[in-house]
Amino acid sequence: MRDRLMLDVLECEGIEWIALIGPDALPISCAPENPDAEAIAAIWFGLDQLSNEMPAKMMIRTTDAILLSNRVDENRILLVVASHAANVGLARTILKDAASRMLDLR
Repeated sequence: MRDRLMLDVLECEGIEWIALIGPDALPISCAPENPDAEAIAAIWFGLDQLSNEMPAKMMIRTTDAILLSNRVDENRILLVVASHAANVGLARTILKDAASRMLDLR
């Protein structure tokens, strides 16, 4: 069910990659497969830890992509990489919905 939910997020126009990051800063699952998944997850987890609070969501825009995350719970983060053509508002909404549905899968 979790993998199907992640594939549904990938159907959003402009979203290129999705990962569920666990408390050990490693991807629990990602789609499509990415050889850099562990490095991306570790960097994102590190950025998340720099905050004084536990951020519910974060966004970084680079020249190549937009990275968006939404916290599933205190131990897991759902992260997507999207193109600049993506509708950021729609991507945020879909990501938030997926994170809350993933929480219900426990």
